[in-house]
Amino acid sequence: MSALSQRKIVVVVGGGDGWLAALDLAAAEAGRRRLPLWLWQAHPVPEGADRHTTLSTMLRRACAAWPDLSVTGRTVTGDPAEVLIEASRTATMVVVTGPGPADHHGPGRAPVWARVAAHAYCPTLVVPPEPLSWPDGPVLVGVGMTGEDEPAIGFGFEEADVRGVPLLAAHVWSGIPASALASVNPYAYDLSEARSAADRALAETLAGWADKYPDVPVERMPMYDVNPARTLCDASGLAGLAVVGARRHGRRSSQLLGSVTRALIERAACPVAVVRPGHPA
Repeated sequence: MSALSQRKIVVVVGGGDGWLAALDLAAAEAGRRRLPLWLWQAHPVPEGADRHTTLSTMLRRACAAWPDLSVTGRTVTGDPAEVLIEASRTATMVVVTGPGPADHHGPGRAPVWARVAAHAYCPTLVVPPEPLSWPDGPVLVGVGMTGEDEPAIGFGFEEADVRGVPLLAAHVWSGIPASALASVNPYAYDLSEARSAADRALAETLAGWADKYPDVPVERMPMYDVNPARTLCDASGLAGLAVVGARRHGRRSSQLLGSVTRALIERAACPVAVVRPGHPA
């Protein structure tokens, strides 16, 4: 399969309260990137969803908002998460509704957004069902200072470039800094010194990407907090999109996503893009 055939945005909507936000953001992403949008409606419609929302209604909305957009609509059967994971093999991005009224799943089963974010073969954009407070805000990237950060950082720079907005690179550490902050003496801990060391490490981590995307303004945000997830969630209030990495667990693992990634998806004030280490940077 050629690289060109893999360039598309895929969104599956089930007719619940969150379908509008997911559809609009998926269409916006496709429009910005000049990619086709594949709009799929889950069948049967999940229990409790709006059964009056039809595929034709969604297609009309996407085409009206983005008249130059190529949109393909179809009804798909089966588990929406499995459908999206399979579609992600040949997609640039998949879009799914996040936690909220539309988050229907069986007892003891992980929600659709968690399974897709954990196992998709391309970046997953998880969209909160509520209207976005700052859709044109900067892109926030959570940087963990590990070798697995590169795909998420690269995607963050790409999104900031496509959107024409600044990049906020946040590194949050708790407790005694790790070896990445080698200049800090753990026996004479100085928060100011630790922050300076973190900022230097952050600058080194971002240097190559900043050279690749010279038009993207970058603000480094080294922060200390015993609860990194809380700090990133607070920082998401400054952003139009948050980007975070995620390790991949087995399909049957009870812990599909790390605690920080899951907390950010559940509580962030903006959509969250999850980029697994296996994604090309």
